[in-house]
Amino acid sequence: MAATQILATNTTAADSSDITLTTDTIVGLKGAAIGSEVIVKLKDDGGAYNVIGKLTSEEPAKVLAAGIYRFTRVSGASCGVYQGA
Repeated sequence: MAATQILATNTTAADSSDITLTTDTIVGLKGAAIGSEVIVKLKDDGGAYNVIGKLTSEEPAKVLAAGIYRFTRVSGASCGVYQGA
């Protein structure tokens, strides 16, 4: 399976669509400039998003458990988000 884009690389603030992961999956920054930051949110059973961490230029990847996620890019430094193979 090839890597899949979650959020295109840019410098503007933006939210991804909801991403459903069915198994433990690695996600990471792509095209990340120094100072890049993306907030990782987990959607609960009531439809609310809870911040569970960040992807940054210093920590550009995480393994996430199965669930529904949204990724929010902070404006400023260029980056995008991908789902690993």
